[in-house]
This record gives sequence, C-alpha cells and structure tokens, in this order.
Amino acid sequence: MSMAERVPFVIIGENVHATRSFARQGKNVVAVDGLEAVAFRDASGAERTCPISGPVAASSEFAKNKVKHIRNALLLGLGGDRVLDAELTGAVSPEAAQAGRDYLVAAALRQQRNGARYLDVNVDEISPDEGVCLLAMAWLVGLLEGAVGVPLSLDSSSLAVLEAGFRASRAPCGPLMLNSASAERPEALDLVAANHGAVVLSAAGIGGLPSTVEGRVANAEVMYAQALARGIAPSDCHVDLLVLPVGVDAQSGNAYLGSVGRFREAHGPEVRLTGGLSNVSFGLPNRRLVNDVFLALAMEAGVDSGIVDPNVANPARAAALDRDARPFRLAASVLTGQDEYAVEYMTAHRAGELAEA
Repeated sequence: MSMAERVPFVIIGENVHATRSFARQGKNVVAVDGLEAVAFRDASGAERTCPISGPVAASSEFAKNKVKHIRNALLLGLGGDRVLDAELTGAVSPEAAQAGRDYLVAAALRQQRNGARYLDVNVDEISPDEGVCLLAMAWLVGLLEGAVGVPLSLDSSSLAVLEAGFRASRAPCGPLMLNSASAERPEALDLVAANHGAVVLSAAGIGGLPSTVEGRVANAEVMYAQALARGIAPSDCHVDLLVLPVGVDAQSGNAYLGSVGRFREAHGPEVRLTGGLSNVSFGLPNRRLVNDVFLALAMEAGVDSGIVDPNVANPARAAALDRDARPFRLAASVLTGQDEYAVEYMTAHRAGELAEA
C-alpha cells in the first residue's frame, strides 16, 4: 500500500509535557524588570512573557541553565487557581497565573495549527507526589479541552493519573487516547475500552525493550490481540514498535522499520503504526535532517502515525525529499545501519555539507 493510500498521517503532538525544557541563555528566556521570564506568543498572536516560578527557579535543572517551561506554566496556573498549596507552587499573582494558563493553551494550539490530531499531555514531572500529579492532570485536561479543537492523549507512568484525566474529561472533540498500554500494564486497556478511546500499544516487554524485529513484533501482537479482545477497534490502536537511537545501536532503525513492515503485512491497513520517531536521532548533529529522512523511510515501511513535535516534523515535507540528494543518502545510510558508526555522516557534517539540508 502506498503512502498516499494511508493518508492522513496522524500526528500525536508531544509538547505539553512537564519534562520539556530549553536553555536559559536562548531566545526563549528574557529579562522583565530584572527577572527572568519565558517569552511566547499567545493564542491571539500577541507577544507575552511568563514569569519563572519560585519552584522552577530553585530547581536543579535551572541551576544547570535549563528551564522546564511547561512545568513552570503548570505551577503558575495551578497556584493561581488554588488547585495546589502555595507551598508547592510558590506565591502566584493573578497576572502570573493567567500567563501560565495562556502559555499552556498557546503551546497546545500551535501544535493543533501545525497538524496535530491528538495532543499528548504529561504532568509526571511536576512533582514526585502522585497526589499532586492527579490534581494537575485533571486541571490541565479541563483547561485544554476548553481551548483546543482536537482530543487529548493522556500520558503518564501512573495508571491512577491517567484515570484522573479520563474522569475529568468531557471529550468535547471526541474520545481520548491513552499513551500507553504495555505488557507491564495491560489493565490500561480496560480504561480505554470503558471510555471508547484510542490507545498507543507499546511493544515494550516486561522489564525491558526488545532489540530485534522478532521481539518487537511478538510483544506488539500480544497487546494488539488484548486490545481487540476488549472491543477496541483496529483503527483506534496505534502500535508503537519502539524507536531507539541509532547512536546507541546502529541497527535500531532497521529493527523498527522491519517490525513496521512485518506488522503491516500481517494486519493490513486498519491498524495504525506509530512511534516516537525523533528518538532515532538522539546524539547526532543535524537532527532535523535525520528525523525527516527517518519519517520518509518509516512512512514507506507502513507508519501512518507518529508521536512527534508537529512544529518541526512535517510528513508532507518528508515525503517530498529528494532520495538522490547526498544529505538524504548519508542520513539514510546511518539510519539503516550501513554507515554503522556514522563515519561518513559525521565527515560530511564537519565539512559543512549538511548545513543547507
């Protein structure tokens, strides 16, 4: 089946995560009255700033010159709405609270404008206290569902946090997605089935990530069968066959692509095949080039869904890449394990041959 026959590609936007950070020295952080703040454009396009909250400024990441900007906005909004104690959020003015709420909405809407079909939300790193995460997830679901036009994908290491998000949801734009169900927590499928939702089915095994095609496919088959047994439609199943960095294992790109091809051949066009596609490029320079080439290769193999940043990833752009261009061939060689230690790729990078790409 051609790429054209599998459109539209379903983008699960990954940016409303409390893990997300950027450099304090970059363009995103500015000084306002002598204090640091995050610069952003709100939903109307107006230039705004979001102050750095006390807990974020006191964090170890901040000391290492990283700003967890989604966590920061969450703490401001939660504090201003008195969802959490001031001891957890710090003192929050009404103006700062509104800036936090507007920042989160703007981040979500930007992904929607750039093609996200679902918005993945994760609050796990707001606090190590699960009770705090329960409150934060419910609050964030309410905030975003009142502002965006696509369903949310709830993402957490805690099933209780996922349940809190489902309970808080009114699903105004359609059923939610759960990210993810795996062999280590198949009971998450019951939550999906009860809410008639969609689900990311992880090929991760109990206690580890399989490195081979056979291991990935075997785990995915078990989870897919369990989803179908609960009445979840094939089209609501997004099977994640595990994208791992080629910088760690040169054959990981091949293993993913091979798993995709085998699963697609076995189950046809109804099921969605997905993955955190940008994981493949960790540690490599010119990551956008590598990610675009991998997206092109993945779509050719049968992928029609991706947990990606829609502000950067563009399936149409990837599909239109010139396969004969030297940058494409160099990146593809790394991704398919032919340039095993990225020797040719790194040589071209150092020579400036990939700069335009």
